[in-house]
Amino acid sequence: MKNLLLGSVAGLAMVGTAAAADLPVKAKAAEYVKVCSTYGAGFYYIPGTDTCLKVGGYIKADFYVQRVKFDYGTEDYDHSDTESYFATRAALQLDARTQTEYGTLRSYIEARWTYSRAYDAPYSTGISGNNVQLKYAYIQFAGFTFGKATSAFDFWAGDFYEGIDPGFFYSDYTPNQIAYTADFGNGFSATISLEDAYERSGNYTDVYDNDIGQQVPDIVANLTYEGTWGAAKLAGALHDLSQEPVGQDASDDFGWAVLAGVKFDFAETTTLYLEGVYSQGAIGYTGLGAAFSLYDVNAYGDSVDAWYVGGGIRHYWTPTVFTSFVGSYGQADDVYFSGDDYEAYSLAVNIGWQPVKGLTLVLQYDRIEEQLDYGFDIPDDKVTSDRFMFEAARKF
Repeated sequence: MKNLLLGSVAGLAMVGTAAAADLPVKAKAAEYVKVCSTYGAGFYYIPGTDTCLKVGGYIKADFYVQRVKFDYGTEDYDHSDTESYFATRAALQLDARTQTEYGTLRSYIEARWTYSRAYDAPYSTGISGNNVQLKYAYIQFAGFTFGKATSAFDFWAGDFYEGIDPGFFYSDYTPNQIAYTADFGNGFSATISLEDAYERSGNYTDVYDNDIGQQVPDIVANLTYEGTWGAAKLAGALHDLSQEPVGQDASDDFGWAVLAGVKFDFAETTTLYLEGVYSQGAIGYTGLGAAFSLYDVNAYGDSVDAWYVGGGIRHYWTPTVFTSFVGSYGQADDVYFSGDDYEAYSLAVNIGWQPVKGLTLVLQYDRIEEQLDYGFDIPDDKVTSDRFMFEAARKF
């Protein structure tokens, strides 16, 4: 009997061991993506790293009806064209940030894909088929910015103009650059930047001529204040004139430009931008000359003086309905020869509705006009555009 009981116990133990061996092994816990709240909404930790990533972007679908009038002072050349065209843009934005002992290490990318079949004329996209653009690609670390980023000179940059193909005559560029920003606290900061002069200049046109090409990058600096009421900015730029396109030496070694801008926020419903720019031998900092080829230096080697004032205002009537008005006016003197004067203005008004979060529908009208008054007996040139636009934009 004793032997029988011991045998039964041993048998049960063997059966239990075999059954245990047949049970599935517990899997390792899955590594889920964790929310990163350090830098605001939308950031997540990249699995296995301490880097936070935000993925975003937008799609814009535009429809334009545009009438462009060319007035060259003679019946043989005066004409007007009316065109309707579509434009669609998709953008992908990536924002990666890592906290280090020197502060935040940030990398930012915005790539754009645009498709349109607009006729290649002034004040239209001029895109035939697909166009790919690297709008931003930069690294920020310990106050430094390396790569393709917003110019340290720019402030208003056409805010409240809507559409893939917005208005003209303001300073809005994203050149390649090396910049350093010092934060003084209490809303004050200052930036010094070396920026790619090709971005703003029509001078460098002949890459086969050893005497034409960028030798010194633009030197840009600013002083900025940001507070609860808004912001203010003073900026200046130096632009190398040792190379110019008309075959004569420039009378000045450097051109320059200065900017003053202010932004007001009223009661969380209204924002107002105002700015002015004056340049001498650095017309690219004014954004003038959309339909005319204007250079920093005229045929006599003299620096071209130019200036503009502009701004925009947007008011939210409800949390989802807004209206905006934007405009700018500018002039340039002795642009080709002595007495050739140029003037231009642009304006736009729009109304927008955001029926759901992330979706904006906009109707906009804009008018753009440029005129060149020659200093001798040649008919004046004028180009005018009137345009209506509808846009559906989805941001995510």
